[in-house]
Formats: sequence, structure tokens, C-alpha cells
Amino acid sequence: MTEAVIFDFDGVLGDTMHDNCVAWQKSFERYGYALQAVDYYKLEGMGRYQIAENILRQNDLDLGLTEDIVTFKEEYYRQNNTFRLYDGVDDIFRFLKEKNVPVAIVTGASKARISQHLDKAIEEALTVLITADDVTHTKPHPEPYLKAVGKLNKPAGSCIVVENAILGIQSAKAAGCACYALETTLSKADLAMADEVFATHKELLSKFEAIF
Repeated sequence: MTEAVIFDFDGVLGDTMHDNCVAWQKSFERYGYALQAVDYYKLEGMGRYQIAENILRQNDLDLGLTEDIVTFKEEYYRQNNTFRLYDGVDDIFRFLKEKNVPVAIVTGASKARISQHLDKAIEEALTVLITADDVTHTKPHPEPYLKAVGKLNKPAGSCIVVENAILGIQSAKAAGCACYALETTLSKADLAMADEVFATHKELLSKFEAIF
């Protein structure tokens, strides 16, 4: 029996992945490195410091640049983002609230950034928010989803996670949760570890309507 739903944020609720990718690219460009979008998308779900460190390490760049890379990226995103929620997100949250389904968000982003983007429908339905600031280990480690499950006070096996990223799916499954995926940034083949993959938020809502 499904008792709760846990959402990732970037690429699942917020249509932010392009803007985040550009911000990372602009930050790395200052050091002569051309970051490819697909390389960032495959790291999505990690905390911002872990993303920077992974890219620096994989390309034999100075890890001492991490703080500067992250600071510039966050400021560039803040000044240049064109934030919007995906079509259908508010409908999903209103439906879950009407059905009294506990809802959590688990994100590798900072609490400060996510707090700016939670609209009324999300805030009214939201029970738990876990950000990179709340955990020691970010995705693909299971800690973020385990922390959400603990705060929801539900068995992990009764929680459905909604993700768009490979590392997020790994994190959810390692925590013992079922996992659905949305094809917002990666292909169905990339998301094959998920229990089910949906092309649109409308399809996802239909699935929830069948469950609840």
C-alpha cells in the first residue's frame, strides 16, 4: 500500500535544469573548461559542492576551485534564471492534498534556493522538505530519502519517489522506496532503473489517480 509521495525538485517539479546547466557551464568556462550538458545531467541530484568536485576531479582540475566554482554558479543562476514549474505540477499537488497523501520534497539544492520556488499549491500540500543542507551525504547515497521517510514516519516500502535523474533513482532504491521517473532531461533508457517511467506530468497524475 502506498502511503506517501516524495518528489525531487529540479527537473521534476521545477523546470530549472537548463538554467542550472548554463550556470555551471559559465562558472567552469572561467577556467577554460567546456562542460557538456549531458555530463552535468548525469550528476544531477548530488549537492552543488559534490557536483563541482566530481567535475573537477574527472578533468584533473584543481579541487581548490570548488568554493569559487559553486559561488559563481549560484550567483549566476540567481541573477539569470527563468524559473517556472512544469505544467501539471500544481494539479498533482492539489490532488494529493485532497486525498490527504503526505508529500515530501528531497533535493540536492540549497534550502535558500528551493524556498524561493515553492508556490501556494506546493506549500499547502508539503509535509517534509529535505535539502542538501540537511544531510551529510547527498544522492546517490540513500541518506536524503531515508531522512524524508523518517520524518514522514512511514515505511520506506510504502513511499513512492518521483525522480528525473540516474543518481536520484539509485538513492531512492537504496533507501527501499519505489521510484517513478519523468523523461524531462534523460531518456527512458537512461532511467531504466526506475519502476515506471512517464513522459509527462499528466501521465504521472493519471497514475496517482489510479493509486489513490
